[in-house]
Formats: sequence, C-alpha cells, structure tokens
Amino acid sequence: MKQYCRYCAHCFEGDGFGCSEHPKGEQPHWTEEQIKRANRCPNFALTEDIITGREYKPREHKSREHKPEQPQESYNQLTF
Repeated sequence: MKQYCRYCAHCFEGDGFGCSEHPKGEQPHWTEEQIKRANRCPNFALTEDIITGREYKPREHKSREHKPEQPQESYNQLTF
C-alpha cells in the first residue's frame, strides 16, 4: 500500500504542514504538494485525510488478463 503524509496520524497543519513523529527527529515543514507524494516513512499511522477528512481507500489490484488472440484474417489478393 502506498503511504502519503496527508493520511498519517502524525501529520498536522499549522504554518504549512508538519510531522510530529519524523524518523530523523526533525520538525519539518512541508507544502500541500509535498504531503500528497508517496513515501516510505517507518512511522506512518493510517488515519483520515488531513485536508478533506476522508479515509484513505487504496485501489484494488487488478490482475492483467491476457486477451485471447484473435484469428488473423487472410486476405486474398485480387487479380484482374
């Protein structure tokens, strides 16, 4: 599952956006575009979206089904 800061319980809004449990112990400040990017934070805790308040619902994996091969039509060349 992809992780986004905007769906993390540790993300907060103030003077921009920040993280209360940043892995490096910092108090970073991000823009709205930065919290919408996927990440691999070890402290990620799923909650509702900080911007809209909606819960994150990941898409279901769609398996790729191979389409059956269509028979090739043979064309006869016309002779005059």
